[in-house]
Amino acid sequence: MPLSLSDFRRPPQDNGRGVHGIATIGWNGGAETMDFWVGELQALGVKWFKTLDDGGDSLALCKKLIAAGIFPVVRILRHDPPPNDSPEPNPGHMGAREEQTVKKLIDAGVLYFEVSNEPNLGAEWKNGAIPAKMEDAAKLVALNWLFDARFILDAGGYPALPAISVGNNMDLIGALVSLGRQDILLEGCWIAIHNYGLNHPLNYPSDRVNQTAAPLSADDYDFGLLTRWVWWNLDQGRPDSLDQVNQMRVNGKNTGMTVLQDHSCFREYEFYDALAQKYLGRSIPILSTESGPLVGRREDPRYPRITPQIHSDLTVAMFEFMQREAPDYYFANTPWVLLPSAGWQQDAWYGDFWERAFQNGTRTHAPVPPFDVPGVHVGANLPVVDAVKAMANVSRLERALPPAPVPPAQIPLPTLQPPPPPPPQREESVYVIQHGDTLSAIAKKFGTTVTAVVAANQVADPSRIFAGQRLLIPPPATVPAPPEPPLELPPSVFIPRPPAPPRIPPTAPPEEKTYFVLRGDTLSAIAKKFGTTVQVLALANNIADVNRIYPGEQLTIPPPAPLTATFNLAGVPPPPPRVASAPKPPPPPPPKPRGMSELDPRLGALNVRVLNAMVSSGQAYWKLARAEYQDPDASGGNHHIHYSVLDENGAPVPNQGVFQGWPEDQVETLTDVSGSASIALSASYSPDHGESGPYSAWVDGLPSDRVTGLGLPLGRNVTFKLTWQKAVK
Repeated sequence: MPLSLSDFRRPPQDNGRGVHGIATIGWNGGAETMDFWVGELQALGVKWFKTLDDGGDSLALCKKLIAAGIFPVVRILRHDPPPNDSPEPNPGHMGAREEQTVKKLIDAGVLYFEVSNEPNLGAEWKNGAIPAKMEDAAKLVALNWLFDARFILDAGGYPALPAISVGNNMDLIGALVSLGRQDILLEGCWIAIHNYGLNHPLNYPSDRVNQTAAPLSADDYDFGLLTRWVWWNLDQGRPDSLDQVNQMRVNGKNTGMTVLQDHSCFREYEFYDALAQKYLGRSIPILSTESGPLVGRREDPRYPRITPQIHSDLTVAMFEFMQREAPDYYFANTPWVLLPSAGWQQDAWYGDFWERAFQNGTRTHAPVPPFDVPGVHVGANLPVVDAVKAMANVSRLERALPPAPVPPAQIPLPTLQPPPPPPPQREESVYVIQHGDTLSAIAKKFGTTVTAVVAANQVADPSRIFAGQRLLIPPPATVPAPPEPPLELPPSVFIPRPPAPPRIPPTAPPEEKTYFVLRGDTLSAIAKKFGTTVQVLALANNIADVNRIYPGEQLTIPPPAPLTATFNLAGVPPPPPRVASAPKPPPPPPPKPRGMSELDPRLGALNVRVLNAMVSSGQAYWKLARAEYQDPDASGGNHHIHYSVLDENGAPVPNQGVFQGWPEDQVETLTDVSGSASIALSASYSPDHGESGPYSAWVDGLPSDRVTGLGLPLGRNVTFKLTWQKAVK
């Protein structure tokens, strides 16, 4: 039976914050004991802990974690059967030894399991014998994984689709599709990812450096005592100069790049959710089982090396995002790594590796500068430890609950205030985003506009900014600013429709009533309750779609009057009312001629457009006959383009190809016997900021009207129901 996101068990007071514990097996807490480290995890606010298991050696730790309200994420190490008994990388699946371990861990309360690790790398294959074609390797991994996933699901656990190394494109979901076994992912599986951020900012690849080659300033180049270390070029054996870094930025500019093209970054979870949407039509849980910045690394020379302080700032910003803004499907982030182990001392949060390295030089295989930096002190642990301990804990589970209903009468409506005079002209400055900031608040603070800030920083999604992110603040404009986006209000607040057009007042003052829509109300039921008609209510309240009213909405109930009103769904103002000798019900609307297009009037507000097919007189084509928008309530949480294809007589057309396209690619599917098909949507956009969705939809075989600008407005789950009919120009 398919599981929804809410069906998966989560830690109590889950904040999405985790950590990868240690890189080796058999950890018993060391001299400090497990109890000490569980206490440290609680002080860090950690709710998820990634650990390894070899033959049940993590069982004692997992029991202590669960008792402390922390969910273990356990990677099961596989072995060859005796007499070899050596760890068995790909290809392979669990044997009786590992299955017994899984049963014991599930009995102890463990739910989340991994059984493979980065199978796109030759080092994870026996004798390095990875198939030459990545597609073949993916199918072999997927086939073996199916055995393990089936066992874990039947035992009561949640198996992970194996994590792929950051930025790699091995497609395990596509491999399952080729095997006809993708449905298992809906039964309780999740996607493990290793979204190491490298030395990229959290909003990469949408940041200004990548998109526009924003130059590095002398101030930003200066890291004090660490400047030479930060910009050290390992290949050249010298630091890169300011001019050299800026030239690399120019050479490496990637204007228009999206996370679907380069997911070597923190936002890699968006890439894998797009795959889930493409193949499954919905999201499944995603957990980062390795992630985060690593001190000393500078994989992308356009950006500075990760210093201990940058590591701390990025990790805190990442955790703030997890507990306050992460999408529901992105459950947890467990950055690498809490404690030192052989070969990984330089990455551990706890330990004095970097205190010693800056005093004596770095002697390690890691790609970091080898020399000392006198005068720089880090201390016994990385600064991230104290910074994370100082963070507030916010439960994502409570955040996800619907807000308590607010009586409509108590909802304060926004009042328009004249804009304050702009401050004096100044040079552009840099602002570091604080928790709780919005672009509109930042723009107001600096006397500029959201539009100007977005343009200056190439912000791809103005609703998604991160604590710790640096924004370039342009100086105030000397000309009148463009109109700002609509006032930001909590999503639970209902904004009434614009007032209805003036009506001709009767000779006696009418007695209008006010009614607040309740859950389950329909306009026809309300009309019957007050002795009026649906058409009269729709006219009085400027309602464009009589099937769309919402709980909490305030309706004006006009008094009964001997008037006959006609309601025009297309939005054309009705003719002036005339006095009748006796009230009469409105006549039924005339039948719509065959082939006339019915387009939902809300589509224009979402920047959805129709591109008419280029056809000559007498030529057959697919005409868009109807387009309907379903908001999150009406869509039931689905997010699809729903296609219906009819022939010239209005009969369904089965096995008809339909397309969904976006700038980088397109996907095709066939209609069923009822002439219907659905393709999932994933990318979001902000129509309130003038953006259009990235998707287009059309029908194959004949010239076709195309619908463009489709997507998920403001990231909400919506559906577009589109109907095409064969017609002749």
